[in-house]
Amino acid sequence: MSLKNFVFIFSVALFLSCTDKNKEQSSFVHLSESERDSLVQKYFDISMTYYQPSDLHRMYRDSALIVDPNRADYRERLSYSYKKTGEHIKAMHILNKAVEDDIAEGKTFALQYRAWSLLYFYRDYKGTINDVDKILSMTASPSNLLMGCHGEPCLLLKGQALYKLNSYKEAIEVFEQLLQAEEKNGFAPIDNFLAYFYTGRCYTELKDYKNAIQYYTEQLIVYEEFTEIHFQLGKIYGLTQDDKKAKYHFNRALELLSKGYKMGEPYFERFDEVFEYQIERELLKLSKE
Repeated sequence: MSLKNFVFIFSVALFLSCTDKNKEQSSFVHLSESERDSLVQKYFDISMTYYQPSDLHRMYRDSALIVDPNRADYRERLSYSYKKTGEHIKAMHILNKAVEDDIAEGKTFALQYRAWSLLYFYRDYKGTINDVDKILSMTASPSNLLMGCHGEPCLLLKGQALYKLNSYKEAIEVFEQLLQAEEKNGFAPIDNFLAYFYTGRCYTELKDYKNAIQYYTEQLIVYEEFTEIHFQLGKIYGLTQDDKKAKYHFNRALELLSKGYKMGEPYFERFDEVFEYQIERELLKLSKE
């Protein structure tokens, strides 16, 4: 892009961001749909050249929405930037509007992202369940049980939310429903390591150690470097007085952790992510018994 064009676009965007939005929107009513789409795409593309949480990034995204306020997909993505800078009230205000617009058109994309955000960022477990149930009710098809929410199966989110609400039996039913749907659609259920792990966690909380051990050990056959499973097995064997197995799994978890194997995520901490001090604390308890 030439400097002249850049200055022009920047000036227009700055103008749009500083004046009354109702007047701004009326300035584009004379444009055809294709012309609006082209201008929206131009602002959106320019926004991508700036670091996402930056003011310039958001200014161009805002400008795109001024041209076409009905683009729920852009509104949803704009909320990312506010969330990443800790402006969560603003982020959710924008996202909720995107969800409202999407639902009005029979779409669930923004709703899927909100369900994911409510679970992992805001720990709103009831809100997560409500959103997932809404998504599934709006997508009545045989394959809707595998509907994705921002890269993860929506049912996985619902199961984890139930787990965090201590509704362990209901969570197990949801995880089993998800695994059965995956199998019917040609996927190997064992590959869904999180569904297996959290099913095991639910059985552990129910003190059904036999089933918990079964789910954990089956998963270790295909993913032996699962640090969190080794840690959870160590705790179970500690509770059942099998100190030898407990020490083995705790030490294996410690070894794997030192090599970088863990449920680490770039934006959030998993509910059962394991840290070194937790493993060392369990080993110290065993040494004192």
